[in-house]
Amino acid sequence: MKPKLYFAIVLHMHQPRYNFTGPTYESEIARDVFNQTLHPYTYPPEIIEKYENAKITFNFTGSLIEQLNELMKADFDPRLKGLWDRYLKSKKLERVEFTGCGYFHPIFPLIPEDDRRKQIEMHLKISEETFGARPKGFWLPELAFSTRVVPVLAEMGLKWTIVDGPHIVNANKDMDRFDLLYHPHYVEYEGHQIIVIPRDRGISNAQQSGYNPIWLKNEIENSIQPHNDGDFLLTVATDGENGWFRHSGANAGFWGWFFEPLAYLLGKDPDFNFIELITIDEYLKEHPPHDTVVVEDGSWNVPGTFDDGRFLKWTEGEHREKTWTQILETSKLLHEVDERVKALANNCPLEAVEALQQAWRWLLMAEASDNFWWGSEDWLNRSTICSIKAREKMKEVSRLCHFT
Repeated sequence: MKPKLYFAIVLHMHQPRYNFTGPTYESEIARDVFNQTLHPYTYPPEIIEKYENAKITFNFTGSLIEQLNELMKADFDPRLKGLWDRYLKSKKLERVEFTGCGYFHPIFPLIPEDDRRKQIEMHLKISEETFGARPKGFWLPELAFSTRVVPVLAEMGLKWTIVDGPHIVNANKDMDRFDLLYHPHYVEYEGHQIIVIPRDRGISNAQQSGYNPIWLKNEIENSIQPHNDGDFLLTVATDGENGWFRHSGANAGFWGWFFEPLAYLLGKDPDFNFIELITIDEYLKEHPPHDTVVVEDGSWNVPGTFDDGRFLKWTEGEHREKTWTQILETSKLLHEVDERVKALANNCPLEAVEALQQAWRWLLMAEASDNFWWGSEDWLNRSTICSIKAREKMKEVSRLCHFT
């Protein structure tokens, strides 16, 4: 009998806000994007319900959830009907779990701590409204980790997050590589603690590119299983709607070519019975971490960008730097306005409170990583527009509250 190998698949679902001032369906770009991506959002519950051993961990960003909600209300596509009810059914069957995230998908190490808190609070609210509970796990956009983010995650009740494997191996060279990569660990910072789940970068890259169950089994047997102590957790985490995830059909894409055949083989083929699909929360209940490690700053692998902890994909270049300066200045001003509004307490007009909330939304939207990932003038101007809108709302707050 081969030792059991637990296998967690984590799929990250995200779209940036395409229409800043109106509903999603009024944006031609948004309609085009969602026509391409609806399959990986709407199809998973069908496959998961079909197989008792199917287990998946999902991350849906706030900006994606709100846009899908708008499309549902507009009857954009019949596949969206009852979408969240279908996911909730899979959750009740204990086959899926959902993680928290930053609402507008920011790079957490690059934004101020209070902004991190706002991004999380906003996402936890829509996540609870959509999926019926607050998540225990957290998805850091682009897996951009720094120990500086540990305190806010821990303070907000989040128990674990995923980090890319090389950053835990590089930082703990005195420890066994397999023990590092295939077990959970604690990370501590300034008196706060959170569990980190290492991602297998190589197999995750293969998943993103397209693989089949036979290749996966062979890779596990040759590269991982000889070292397995019986409670290894192989975590594969990728985007869930890009590339072959969009391919539909019984024998196409991630769901038709890989996941459904895998679920079938896990239940029918003795050669596969040592692999067990599991959610991360389920695994942690029986296999809590037993050690504390260090994780270096960094994100998941970005082609063509050297990952030295500076998050260059989102910071490098004069235009990016200028945009970040504007965002951070706007954030500082907004925090000052927020404190003044809090000091007024009940003496603050309702209109001012609403304007303040809108200012926060504009600022958090300015921090969306997508604008910096692409880095073109058009994309970075989206952040600039949001920063300007946030400042306009701050002026409105000041006028309504008679700030000098």
